[in-house]
Amino acid sequence: MKRSILIGSLFLIAPGVAHAQLEDLDVVDRLVAVVGDSAIVQTQVQEEIQRMQLGGAPVPVPGSSEYDALFDQILNRFIDRLLVLQAAARDSLLQVNDEQISQSVNEQITQLASQFGGQAQLQEALASEALSLAEYREILTNEQRVRQIEQLFYQSRLRDAPPVAVTEDELLERFQEARGQLEQRPKLMTIRQVVIQPTATEAAIDSARVRAEALLERITGGEDFAELAREFSNDPGTAALGGDLGWFRRGRMVREFEEAAFSLLDGQVSDVVQTDFGFHIIRVERMRPGERNARHILITPEKTEADLGSARNIAMDVRQQAESGVSMTDLYEQFSDPAAPDSITFAFEQLSEFPPAYGMLRTASAGDLVGPLEYEMAPGESRLAVVSVIQVREAGAYTFEDLRGQLAAQLQQERQIEQIIEELRARTYIDIRM
Repeated sequence: MKRSILIGSLFLIAPGVAHAQLEDLDVVDRLVAVVGDSAIVQTQVQEEIQRMQLGGAPVPVPGSSEYDALFDQILNRFIDRLLVLQAAARDSLLQVNDEQISQSVNEQITQLASQFGGQAQLQEALASEALSLAEYREILTNEQRVRQIEQLFYQSRLRDAPPVAVTEDELLERFQEARGQLEQRPKLMTIRQVVIQPTATEAAIDSARVRAEALLERITGGEDFAELAREFSNDPGTAALGGDLGWFRRGRMVREFEEAAFSLLDGQVSDVVQTDFGFHIIRVERMRPGERNARHILITPEKTEADLGSARNIAMDVRQQAESGVSMTDLYEQFSDPAAPDSITFAFEQLSEFPPAYGMLRTASAGDLVGPLEYEMAPGESRLAVVSVIQVREAGAYTFEDLRGQLAAQLQQERQIEQIIEELRARTYIDIRM
């Protein structure tokens, strides 16, 4: 049985990736819509409907009113996407991540080659559809670029979008529409926790600062930043990568780190920057509006067994106060590591993803106080958690209350996106020629 390769909507292309300009139209094809300076032709919509049919979706008979309605629906989807891509092209802050796109495309091709039995078989299947592997890679790259541009555009606009009211009746209607497709809700547990982080002594903090300043002198003296990061950085996530943090926007890093990073230009190195994590040296590799690509070296103060012992004492005190009736919320504000969430609801199956010490929760019941649970975030970075079990819910069907918040957020975002599209349509020349 021959396998076919379903190619996505190749004509919904971002500015800069060859879309149909009015002056370039093939006169043989029928023009069905003009959007700004771009055009949509009949075969684009028909090919999208054909792809839907090949993918197993029911398609009405051509010429029927149902087919015409589907054609209009697909055409308007094309128009909306072109509006978004044209608006995104005017926003200089929206920059696609080419490395991420390349990695995603490589994964798609590897997966597809596996399905066909190897790369040679994939190339043979592509050749039967008059495509080379390089051409197919370019198609996938363009599709990924379009999707990423759309995501970036909506993310940027939704941040400042005004809230939209959603009624109870609308939420109930959406729940009724979805409930037939919902799987069974797994067994759930809700907890509140206070997580105590051992703190280093002033002497250890001073020692870490001196080590960071010595490394900064070596960097300014000409030594390679990445090599020093590999050898000395205490950040387990980036040390092996030479301190590489990749691209990041404001709001991703702690305030002190962010202020230093966004004050630097390409190739510049910061002074020693202190945060709750320790002491950082930052080098900006590249910059673009609203983003930085940087490396860092992190030097953390060494914590002794005595520091851990003090944290254990604090954790026992937190438990005793909780047992005496002090609220977990108040204890969190006073004692907890702010990077740790104060409240979590999770499926029992997810306990395997928690630190092993949290396994004690498997036998806990609502109202139980568990801990202190001691675990390591990274080598030498211990934490102690005191956990209050708020609720345990057995597996069963999802209720409206289970999904109310999720449904409200989903509906509100849909309405906000509709408003964004309406605004784009109102200020863009659109001519539908049907």
